[in-house]
Amino acid sequence: MLISVEIAEKVRAKRGKRDLTKSQTALALGIARTTLSKVESGNYNAPKRIYEAVMSWLVEDL
Repeated sequence: MLISVEIAEKVRAKRGKRDLTKSQTALALGIARTTLSKVESGNYNAPKRIYEAVMSWLVEDL
């Protein structure tokens, strides 16, 4: 499942807003820090589990 540049920007913005490090964010998502770097770069064809974790994390404040 493709994590687009727009989704990547939202992840970076939320991480910055919460003043979280990449390591803290990766831990919250249950992914490796290197994987988070791929997510934040955008255009990443993520496995379903990672895609769902990212999307759930993004919408948890709504």
